Amino acid sequence: MSDNAVACSNMSTANPPMPPEELDVFVRGLYYLAKVDGIDPREERLIVEFLRETQAGITFEDLQGSTFDPREAAVVLETSYLRRVFVRAAIALVKADGRFTDAERRAIGEIADAFGMSNAEFGELEQEASRARLE
Repeated sequence: MSDNAVACSNMSTANPPMPPEELDVFVRGLYYLAKVDGIDPREERLIVEFLRETQAGITFEDLQGSTFDPREAAVVLETSYLRRVFVRAAIALVKADGRFTDAERRAIGEIADAFGMSNAEFGELEQEASRARLE
């Protein structure tokens, strides 16, 4: 399993399982971000691994046509811990294809803004995610 998938699965195994509403917005957000510049097979694989590891009960195909709203995510992922985990996982996911495009950075930045994160906090999370080995 890649470091990215490990980071995502550790979230589900190191802590009590996420409530369905949190898990739903989390995976819809990851899917939304993967779509920003076209879903790369490595991004798809990570999302599929995350769904399997968290026993989400939904498939990658179920996510097609789903919507994501950063404001909804801010309401559902109400703790700073969950928000930080999401942003870290999101950055690691979009970098899985070896690129971090301006469009991806903007999309994650909009989510970080909805979460009330400062530029400094976002930068810190970006650096943490960058240290993860991407495969």
